[in-house]
Amino acid sequence: MRTNPSSRKDKCHPRAAQFARIFLFALGVLLFISANLLLTETVKASQNQQANGTPTPMPSPTPTFDMSRLTRPELPEVPSQADQGLQTFFGVCIACHGDRGQGLTDEWRLGAYGEDSDCWQSGCHGKDHPPQGFEIPKTLTFPALGTASSLGRFENAQQLYDYVVVMMPWWKPRSLTPEQAWQITAYILKLKGSLPDGLVLSETNASAVPVHRLISTPQNNNTPIFFFIGMLVLTVLGLITRDFFARRENAPPPNLIAGPVIRPSFVSHLHPPTIPAMQSRWRYTLGAGGMAVFLSLVLLITGLLEMFYYIPTPEKAAISVETIVSFVPLGALVRNLHYWSAQLLVIVALIHLARVIFTGAYSAQRKFNFLLGLGLFVLVILLDFTGYVLRWDEGVRWALTAGTNLLKSIPFVGNAVYIFVLGGRDAGPAALLRFYSWHIYVLSLVCGFVIVWHLFRVRRDGGIAAAPVTERETTTRITRTDLLKREVLGMFVGGIVLLILAVLMPAPISSPIRGGTILDADSSAPWFFLWVQQLLKSGDPFLLGVLLPLAVIIFIGALPYLFKDVKQNELGRWFPRSGSIVQLLFIIIAVIIMALTVLSIVNPL
Repeated sequence: MRTNPSSRKDKCHPRAAQFARIFLFALGVLLFISANLLLTETVKASQNQQANGTPTPMPSPTPTFDMSRLTRPELPEVPSQADQGLQTFFGVCIACHGDRGQGLTDEWRLGAYGEDSDCWQSGCHGKDHPPQGFEIPKTLTFPALGTASSLGRFENAQQLYDYVVVMMPWWKPRSLTPEQAWQITAYILKLKGSLPDGLVLSETNASAVPVHRLISTPQNNNTPIFFFIGMLVLTVLGLITRDFFARRENAPPPNLIAGPVIRPSFVSHLHPPTIPAMQSRWRYTLGAGGMAVFLSLVLLITGLLEMFYYIPTPEKAAISVETIVSFVPLGALVRNLHYWSAQLLVIVALIHLARVIFTGAYSAQRKFNFLLGLGLFVLVILLDFTGYVLRWDEGVRWALTAGTNLLKSIPFVGNAVYIFVLGGRDAGPAALLRFYSWHIYVLSLVCGFVIVWHLFRVRRDGGIAAAPVTERETTTRITRTDLLKREVLGMFVGGIVLLILAVLMPAPISSPIRGGTILDADSSAPWFFLWVQQLLKSGDPFLLGVLLPLAVIIFIGALPYLFKDVKQNELGRWFPRSGSIVQLLFIIIAVIIMALTVLSIVNPL
């Protein structure tokens, strides 16, 4: 029987086969351990790289790095806010965010810090940092500031400033002054290319400046000059129109058969054909009535222009006002004209009211028109007050708290009146929309209607108050064209004054209100309500803040009915003797109100 050679070989070398199996097994175990060790080191290196944000650097600085980049740039002769921010940035922020806002990149760490680029390995920012040092967690990242995708959490410059002033620098928060924080915010926006040219960031405009896109600012510095020239052109056109009306009205009567009768134009028809010359003088009328109409027209036009940009929501109201002022062409001028027209209208209406009382032009058939004028004065104040609230910034807190809470003090119906006026139980977001509705749709329309009615009653009651013809010093009269000429001249002078105020004294604006409901009243009342604010310091809100002002208005309106009419032969001149009691009472009321106003200014809240 033959034997298999292979089986014979295995039987002949049993030890060699066993040794081979042991060797292969040991080699496999060795390879397995080595592979695990290698994989473990790779994972550790990867984890360290992810934790540190960068791989382990070389201990020596990058040869191509320009060390002059570590030198703080010099300020120009006239440094901007961003230039000053660059100085602070180099002293505080450069270590973590890079000299160009690029963040803690490999190039910056290796080049700028050399052997200290690995902060945790060297120990300066590890757990064993020096006494004057600080620890930087390995998970902390220092993002780039100047890239398009950076700072994604911030929408506007105000939010960025709030973060910088509270959270930065990372190792010592709140160590920056507000001025330094604004400067750094401006520099960061400049890095991102979103800082408007020539704009100085502040809490009054930062909410309107976006972080991620550039809004250009108007560059025309000659706007007031152009506006002034436009007023001159309009004045010239008015004078030409006046001469045209004069020629037409002074023309000889036409032949009814040959042609139609020449009728006065609409503008001329708004005026009486003639008025007494003595009572048309500036020193008698003061031009207050015509000036009030002119200011009302300015308010109407500028208000309509502002409505294109104003957004009546708590989140956007103050920001939209900032946008109008800072970024809309002619926006600042339009808003200033609107604001100062409103303030001047209150003053002019008060002067007109005083002139009517001091000349006795409230008696006889003019009593009802006097009431219309007084009601129109109240409407003007309410319009100014509601427009004041629409700013929705920190400066209107008194109106939203103390001013509106006076309505709650009315017995029995106070809460219902408050809810009706403000749209809710608190002076919160609903109040803004309600005030906007009152200002635009209710008070403005009613005021326009009363103005037309008041002017109509002036014509219906016989025009300007004057003594009977037989009692006058002169019977000279002027035509409506001469009256129109004087009105145009008055508008021209008033327009110049208004323009000077609008250019030299910007309308007030504060930082936007934040939060849904106003809780504090840390601002003062509008200037025309300062006397009421002063009264509120002395006693009951309803008696002194509601009932007393209402009683003053009612008493003034009742003066023509409480006392005898001014004698007819004394009309048309200042301070008629038969109206001295009414004049004295009005002076007493005016002096008390002015004294309380001054006292409130001297001793504010």
